[in-house]
Amino acid sequence: MRTLIESQYFPCLEYFSLIKNRDEVWIEAKEHFVKQTYRNRCYILGSDRVLPLAIPVIGGNKKTPMDEIKIDYGQKWLNNHWRAIISAYNKSPFFEYYEPYLHKIMFARHDTLLTLNRELLTFCLKVLNIDTVIKYSSTYEKGPFNETEDVRSVIHPKTDYICREYFTPIPYQQLFGSKFATNLSILDLLSCVGPDADKYL
Repeated sequence: MRTLIESQYFPCLEYFSLIKNRDEVWIEAKEHFVKQTYRNRCYILGSDRVLPLAIPVIGGNKKTPMDEIKIDYGQKWLNNHWRAIISAYNKSPFFEYYEPYLHKIMFARHDTLLTLNRELLTFCLKVLNIDTVIKYSSTYEKGPFNETEDVRSVIHPKTDYICREYFTPIPYQQLFGSKFATNLSILDLLSCVGPDADKYL
């Protein structure tokens, strides 16, 4: 059975937990872009609060297919995101090991959101030692499907992970805050626990 899920920007831990426990995952490339989702946003832990990072896109209101959604570099989001990431994780135990690779991917100025997300996902899966087969859809299927688990838009920032059964958080040492912040971007887990990150998924 295959699993169909949307593309996400620096996905949350729940997303990777789901992928890790599947043999074959298809990333939806032909759906219409959906606003206010993880497709173009992630959440990291800043010094005083959880910070949302959202990529501005062009054509997000025009029912544009995901693989045609272009990133809006007319806005200074890239430098702002990188500064926020550095501020949040520069003093973490392991961020320095991943920083040059992440910087290279982000500052390659990928034309489309899907391409940037794909490069980030590929890198994260590699360092997490997740060998799930990843494919990208070439046509849009409304569903339901035969032999397909459809979880598009199921992992959503407006619904808590406890509403689903894909992820059970295991607390780890974070840089900021007295209360553990759950289900943040994979950036948080990688920066804080490094090579042991896969064990937390």
